This record gives sequence, structure tokens and C-alpha cells, in this order.
Amino acid sequence: MNRCLPLLLLLASCAPTSTRQTVQVFEGSARVLLTIQSYRLSFTEEPTTHTIRGTLENRTSGDTFSAQGTLLPGPDGTVLTADVSAGDVPHINATVFGFGVKDLPLKAGAQLNGIISGNTLTGSLRVNGFKSALTMTRVP
Repeated sequence: MNRCLPLLLLLASCAPTSTRQTVQVFEGSARVLLTIQSYRLSFTEEPTTHTIRGTLENRTSGDTFSAQGTLLPGPDGTVLTADVSAGDVPHINATVFGFGVKDLPLKAGAQLNGIISGNTLTGSLRVNGFKSALTMTRVP
């Protein structure tokens, strides 16, 4: 058995290790146009590529969006950049007195940018070209 021990240790060191991805959750709010909206961001990070996948939930409206992006180390904290997609949503086509809209999605996508420092995410949410300041706190 003593001869097998070094061989077992060698084989164990070659075995793949499972890196368990933890879910990070942040909650906070942003003033979008004239109303304050409450948000919940949940995501997991792929440690080797620094890519993130998750959801951004608008708790005020009840809408949920998918979020994909990156989480990279920076000088002031971890830099979060994500595209927020509404997915396949209905579109509106309407005309009033010859003026109208065509193929306008009922839900808009967004870009989320921010810096995570400690338990705080400070950044912005850009929806339809309008940028809103966003502050979120990590939820255990």
C-alpha cells in the first residue's frame, strides 16, 4: 500500500477540479425618466473567461431581462459591463392621421455599466439612449 500512495496522489492531482460558480445578487434602484425603478441583478461568472450570464429583474414592473457581459478587475474595483436583452417581445405597429410607428418593441433592451467595490455596485443603466444612475447593494 505504501508504494501505491505516491501513484494515487499523482493521479488525484491530475483529476479535474470543479469550480463551483456562485450566484452574485445585487438590489437597488435607478431613476428612469421620471420614475424610480427597483432592480435586482443576479449573475454567475465564468472565472476563466470573466463572462457573466444572468438576469436583470425590474421589480417595479415585474419584467425580467437576460444579462450577458463581462466582469473584469479594474483599479477602483471590479468593472461590470452587460447587455440587457428583452428577448423575443411583441412589437407595435400603429398609425394616427398618417403618422405612426412601425415595428416598435414593447420592451427595450439596455446597457448596464458599473464598478463593484466591496458590496456596492455603482454605475449606469442606458435605456433607449437615456442614461440613468444606478446604485445597488450586494444581497447575501
